[in-house]
Formats: sequence, structure tokens, C-alpha cells
Amino acid sequence: MTRFRPIILTKRVIKFLTHDMWHLTNEDVKGSYRFFVNIIKALYLSLRFFFSERLMEKASALTYYTILAIVPLMALIVALARGFNLYDLIQQSVSSMFPGQEATVNYLFSFADSYLEHAKTGIVMGIGIVLLIWVIINLMGNIETVFNQIWQQKTDRSAVRKVTDYLSIIIMVPLFLAISSSIEIFSQTVVKNSSIDIDISQTLIQWIHCTRYLLIYIAFFLVYIVIPNTKVKFINAFIASLVAGSIFMGFEWLYINGQIWVSKYNAIYGSFAALPLLLLFIQMSWVICLYGAELSYAAQNIQNFNYEKDTQNISYRYYNFMAIVVAGIIYNRFRQSGKTDNDENDAMTTEDVSRLLHLPSKLSNKILSHLNDLDIIRETIDSKHPDQHVWTPGRDVSSFSIADLLEEMDVHGASDFKYDYDGIFNKEWDILCQMRKAHYDAGKNALLADIKLHSELIKK
Repeated sequence: MTRFRPIILTKRVIKFLTHDMWHLTNEDVKGSYRFFVNIIKALYLSLRFFFSERLMEKASALTYYTILAIVPLMALIVALARGFNLYDLIQQSVSSMFPGQEATVNYLFSFADSYLEHAKTGIVMGIGIVLLIWVIINLMGNIETVFNQIWQQKTDRSAVRKVTDYLSIIIMVPLFLAISSSIEIFSQTVVKNSSIDIDISQTLIQWIHCTRYLLIYIAFFLVYIVIPNTKVKFINAFIASLVAGSIFMGFEWLYINGQIWVSKYNAIYGSFAALPLLLLFIQMSWVICLYGAELSYAAQNIQNFNYEKDTQNISYRYYNFMAIVVAGIIYNRFRQSGKTDNDENDAMTTEDVSRLLHLPSKLSNKILSHLNDLDIIRETIDSKHPDQHVWTPGRDVSSFSIADLLEEMDVHGASDFKYDYDGIFNKEWDILCQMRKAHYDAGKNALLADIKLHSELIKK
């Protein structure tokens, strides 16, 4: 019996992760248990999406674009460093990230210096500046595309927002990373070589280390909050930046120590040894960054995946019933808003529909999208809250009935195929039409606007 217990336990864990956990909503669990369940859900979803959306391949693509943009990026960093009088310090900090490969780092800085020098002269000046801007914008555009795919956003930001948002990222993120590496140099030179007390010196070094870590976390936070073309909640970007930043610093420690070990073989491989290590560092950095983005998406959309399998297998009858209820409360709320100024009667958001009907978010999104395609409801901007989108009726609330809704759902879509099946099977078609007419007749006098929330739902 004992030998089968691990197998039984494993099956229970798998069942909990794939089924039971997704039937626990925030209303079903409270306190620390809710916090624990949500953490498990977010980690499970982030890992599932990481592999299903093939983020390793996307990280490889971003590595390729990064390599193409590395010299312009270095030129930008050099220009910023000179502007802040940090050139020598940043050069030392970059060299410290690649121990044993100082010659390669010097090559990169010489390329960047040469790039900036050529960009200052004659016709090359305009071409150089345009090329620098294009390469960096192209890199940022590809990064945004990947992040939008993670967040399932189909539209890119406007040209004006691209310029402002990209500019802030281009300036702030390299600056944070450069400063974080420079702090390490400062702690090893200025503090250790000073004549102050040893205990105070060690305390300062620890504080400097903490400041460096903080800057790395801030850099990840800015990436997660700014790049996706959607509103990312502060708490979700904050959690993702903590996780990704910690993983990145752990990898950086392994990478630097590994480079020190590999540098012993430079006598054999020469400066070429830095190339695969550089590619490894860039790709793993993108892998960590994209996983953090996936984690922030999963944390923000946990409720969308409750009852996920049940939502995918919902019966046609129950789906129609819920479509009637969803459309009905939107119509009723809109009609009531014309009779009173009470805020409770304002138009409903997608979150309101899910919360008030206790529906899984994924199901309510599916129904609302379907009704919007039929023009039965329309998405508009809330007059009281311009940053919110609300749902309003697309038809006359005083005459649109349940029968009209069902008929719209039945006839919507393509039916013009190669064969006229309703002509070939005319008897069966007539039976279907009679059955449809019977339930249309039953609902033609029931207006959608007469459907209102039940008191039991409001109390919950």
C-alpha cells in the first residue's frame, strides 16, 4: 500500500492544479488560503503560457535584434555617460560584467565612439542619426510586439505614444542598469580603500549593494508597466519585477563566476570566447524578462481562467440563457439610468457583469464580445470616468425582446455553402423552422429591458 501513496498523492496534486483549483473563486476562499491559491494559479499559468507561447523562441528573436542594435545602444549609453560625466565609471562597470574580456569591451566602446564621431560630420551625420534612431525604434517595436502578444493586445500604441514611451525607456533603463553596475565599482574602490572604520565600511557596502538591487528591480518594473499597450496594475508589475529581478541577479552571479572560470581558456579561444557568452547573457536576460511579463499577465488575469474547461465546454442552451441574462441586465440598467441619478444605475463595465452575475470572466468576455458583434450591445466610453469602457444597448430598449435576441443569434454567420441543404432536406428544415418559431413566439412579448438582477445575487 505504501508504495502506491506517492502515485496517489501525485494524481491528487495534478487534479488540484488542473481542475479543483480553478473552481475556487475569490468568493469561495478567504484570507491566507485565497492568497496561497492565487499564487499557485499565477505561477501555474505563467509557466503554462511560457511554454505554450514559445517564449524561448521569442527571446531568441529579441536576442538577434539586440545584437543588431548593440552598437547604436552602446553609442546611446556613451552619449548619456558623457552627458553625466560618467564615461570612465560606466566603462569600468561594463568591463566588470565581462571579466577576462576587457579587450572585447574596449572594442565595443571604440565602435560606439567611432559611431558617434561619424554621426557628427557632413551627410553621414543625418544618415547616422536616422540609422541610430531607426535601429533602436525597431528594437523597441519588436519588444512591444512580443509584450502585446503576451498581454493579448492586438493594437499597437499611437506614433506619439511610441516616441514618448520609447524615449523614456531608452533613457531610463540603460541609465538604471549602468548606475547599478557603477555602484558595485564604487563599493569596491572608494569604500574599501577609505580610512573609515571597518564596521562602517562594511555597512556602507551592504547599503550600496541594496541600492544596486533596487535599481535593477526598478528597471524591470518600468519595462513591465510601460511597454505593454494596456493598463498593467501596479501590484502585478511590482510582483513580476521582484521575481524577475531576483532571478536575473542570480543568473548574473552565475554568469560572472562562470566567465571567470572560462577566461582561463582565453589562451586557446582568444577574444572569440566572449561571443557565445555574450549571446548567452543576452538571451537568458530576455528569457527572464519575458517570463516576468508572463507572470504579471497571469497575476492580473487569474479570474479569467476560473472554470476555464467548463467555459470551453458550455452547453449551447446554457450559453443562450446566459446571453439573455447578460444583455437583459445591460438593457435594464440603461433604462433605469434615465429615471434616476443614482450611481448604481450607471452603465456596466465588463468587470461589473462578471461580478454581479458571479460569472467566470472568460465566459462573460466571450458573451459580451458575441453580443457586440451582433450589435445588440455597444462598447462606449463612460462619461463620468473617461478611462473606463462601458456597455450600452445597441437596439431600442422599449421594443427589443428575448425572441429578437435569439433570432439574431440564430441567423448570424455564414450559411451560403455549395449545396442548398435546406432545399435538399426541406422537410427537416421546415421542422427546424417550426421549432424555432415556437420558442420565438414564447419570448416575443418578454423585453430584455424587463430583466433585472435578482436580490439574491445583489446580496452575495
